[in-house]
Amino acid sequence: MTGRILVAYATRAGSTEGIAEVIAEGLRLAGYDAGKARICDAPDPKEYDRIILGGPIYMGSMNEVQRYCQEHEDALQSRIIGVFAVGMSFAGDDEEKHAQARDVLKKAIGQLTPRFSGYFAGMTNPEKLSFFQRTALTVVRTPIDDYRDWKAIKGWTEEIAEYLRRT
Repeated sequence: MTGRILVAYATRAGSTEGIAEVIAEGLRLAGYDAGKARICDAPDPKEYDRIILGGPIYMGSMNEVQRYCQEHEDALQSRIIGVFAVGMSFAGDDEEKHAQARDVLKKAIGQLTPRFSGYFAGMTNPEKLSFFQRTALTVVRTPIDDYRDWKAIKGWTEEIAEYLRRT
């Protein structure tokens, strides 16, 4: 198995970083040369054969992901295999919230057409947030807990690894 895979991610308080690490580790266990890097560190997508891109939904947007996609659209178009969004909207069973959150990811990636899209609940850790962010959590009644579903994240990663084996 050849080729380098990058899991590029944005994170605010570490929840998405944990998910990115599980994805990269799962791909390494499947035999791929996979690593992770924060979007803010400006990883060059041209240095990789495949890209998985993700980030948190924060205040109804994925600004860092959107900027990265806009800046690197040409390079990403032929390399992007998967995208994922992390948000508390996915913590419950409210399909309307799920649909709205999926639309946020779709808007962030613009014209890119990844083969796989993942939607994962995150973790809210008020200790890592500013006073303003903690106040916003209270106003919108965000649940405070770790809702990350590691089994679902690993399963999504296995689907990507299986697809890569077949192509």
